[in-house]
Amino acid sequence: MNVAGIQLQGPPSKEERKAGGIHYTPPALAQFLAAELATKYLGQHPNPVSLRILDPACGDGELLLALALALPPKVRARTNIIGYDTSALAVAESRHRLDGLGFLSMDVRCRDFLSAVSESHDDRQLGFALSDRPEFLPEVQGIDLVISNPPYVRTQVLGSEQAKDLARRFNLSGRVDLYHAFVVAMTRALRAGGFMGLLTSNRFLSTQAGASLREWLAQEFRLARLIDLGDTKLFDAAVLPAIVIAEKTRHDHEPSDCPFTRIYELQGADTATRTFESILDTLSQKNTSAVAVKNRRFRVEVGTLRTGEDRSVPWILTSDATDKWIESVSQRQAGVFADFGKVCVGIKTTADKVFIRDDWASLPQDQSPEDELLHNLITHHFAERWEINAQHVPTRKVLYPYVEVKGRRQPIALHDFPRAARYLKAHRERLERRQYLLDSGREWYEIWVPHSPADWQEPKIAFPDISSENTFFLAKPTWIVNGDCYWITLKRAIPKHYFLTLLAVANSSFIVRFYDVMFHNKLYAGRRRFMSQYVAKFPVPKERFARAISDVANRLLESKSSGNQVRTLALEEEADALVWESFDLRKEVCR
Repeated sequence: MNVAGIQLQGPPSKEERKAGGIHYTPPALAQFLAAELATKYLGQHPNPVSLRILDPACGDGELLLALALALPPKVRARTNIIGYDTSALAVAESRHRLDGLGFLSMDVRCRDFLSAVSESHDDRQLGFALSDRPEFLPEVQGIDLVISNPPYVRTQVLGSEQAKDLARRFNLSGRVDLYHAFVVAMTRALRAGGFMGLLTSNRFLSTQAGASLREWLAQEFRLARLIDLGDTKLFDAAVLPAIVIAEKTRHDHEPSDCPFTRIYELQGADTATRTFESILDTLSQKNTSAVAVKNRRFRVEVGTLRTGEDRSVPWILTSDATDKWIESVSQRQAGVFADFGKVCVGIKTTADKVFIRDDWASLPQDQSPEDELLHNLITHHFAERWEINAQHVPTRKVLYPYVEVKGRRQPIALHDFPRAARYLKAHRERLERRQYLLDSGREWYEIWVPHSPADWQEPKIAFPDISSENTFFLAKPTWIVNGDCYWITLKRAIPKHYFLTLLAVANSSFIVRFYDVMFHNKLYAGRRRFMSQYVAKFPVPKERFARAISDVANRLLESKSSGNQVRTLALEEEADALVWESFDLRKEVCR
């Protein structure tokens, strides 16, 4: 078996499955998807003679088996089953499980589906060529239905070379995931009017890396149903799953309303209105509600998918009430964070043991880097709403090998910093192993993701990438922000009072609600991803409210510094209420 460069001879181990992005479908989930396809969509199949069904990464056959059992025997008797997988033992198991079920034909083969569809007599990009090649792979042309849980392997795991190769072969752009290529290949196998039942990571709904896949699905398919299964833990993996059911159609098809259901575990004290035996049973809900499943409580949201024309915008769940909410924000905002400040990710050294230490003073004097190159380092461990407690000053410092020359960042000249030079040269072998840095034309002693030294002199708002609550705080000038956090500096032409306005808006309960409406990139246990692509789109109140919010935030910081906890909490409530009022919205309880 060959998945993301991993050679396997039999069923993959747990470690190999994790590395290769292989998550076999749980039987209950396979049965749900199969039943949805069989009862709601296969009935639209116009051909009474035969039915062609494909799973391009069938594993042990769980999805094909579930679909077979969901089909009436008469339909099964005219069904041709086609499966691909790269594990010979998995293919044998799949054949065994499907044997004797009364199919018209069954062809489950040990072969890599992507390699098969990539074999060509010319160099055309097959993302747009497969259906135009009648002489090529006839067994996977004119497919009536694809049901699949393709491997989920991100760019970082694939490696840059394999990612580039997939991008070239399947006409992909941006960060390439293995399942992106599978979706393109599956699309070309389907006939017009054929259906796809896709089980995959929900990341494509909200991330920049998923933008090209969102565009592809909206262009090639009429979306029939979307389910974000969130942190329901239906998989024994960190991947949060989603289900996409869609009909292949023409590029110029009219968009239609797609039912969208989203389910995440509740973190608050909401009372469940109904009790269900399984997570999947809750998907029969017609309206948004809180439900109980055994000892856990979930919020099931029901609405319609909004895709938007801009592919960079996440797909969101909307309803009449949500549309009015968004409209109120849009009408009353003065702009977004990106209009007022610069939102950046922190530094990434890719050699933390060399550049980041808490014992610089213990080094020999001749190898202790010059003080001007050492800066306090902010990480998520120090994150605290509004302002870091003075007693929690960072102890770790980063060696930042850059200077500002005529407004531009430049790596230090080693002869100007002899002590830092001796220290870095002592670790040169380790640093030069970062071949990707050398290939980019950088000096061997640079860090991978730096920023201008001048930026670090400015006041900053920092915040952790992953957090269960919005935690935005002030970072002092000269402090550097690590790559597990992001940071904001005010643009030079923007009035200074907006700095605290942004801080207060970012820490408000309103922004939690805004995030969940517009982005909803949640992980387990209610943790959210506060990435720059989301924070840059946070709304900013108009001037009248901005000044009032800034004034309250300033008094709040003074109160927090003095240790007056009661007054600080009261001022936080006042700032929070002002933010909601600025958008003419009633404060909601946000989970």
